[in-house]
Amino acid sequence: MTRMLTLAVALGAMTLGFTGCSEKASSTTEKTVSTPDGSTTTTTEKTVEKSGDNPPPAN
Repeated sequence: MTRMLTLAVALGAMTLGFTGCSEKASSTTEKTVSTPDGSTTTTTEKTVEKSGDNPPPAN
């Protein structure tokens, strides 16, 4: 009985872990500024928090 319960809990946890991973959209912007002293690179990543038929733009 405890093996069945352990198996059910493990399968449930794996199912919850795999369901939401592929639904996220993101946009990454990388900007490099060069100066006489060197260069600086800034990376900005925006993630869409709302999904559905008409989500907001990622940019």
